[in-house]
Amino acid sequence: MTPILDRIRAHGGDVIRDQWRIRVRRGRLPEAAIAWLRQPRIQTALLLEVWPEADAFEERAAIREYCGGQDRATAERAAYEEVMVC
Repeated sequence: MTPILDRIRAHGGDVIRDQWRIRVRRGRLPEAAIAWLRQPRIQTALLLEVWPEADAFEERAAIREYCGGQDRATAERAAYEEVMVC
C-alpha cells in the first residue's frame, strides 16, 4: 500500500506538522479523499507517517494526565518536550 502522505502529495496536497498536531493542505484532493482522511484510524496512521514519535508522545501524555493528575493541555506540552529531547 502506498503511504498516505505519498497519496496526498500525488494530488498536490501536503501535511504540515505543528508540534503534535497535523494539518492537511488540500491541494486537488477530492471531497471523498478528505472524508477518508477524517477517519480516526487514518489520522493516526498519517500522524505516525509524519511524526514516528507520536506513539511515545501519546503514552507520555496519558501517563502525565492520568497518573500525574495534569490537565490534558499541560500533559501534552510536557510530553512533547520530553519526546523532542530524546
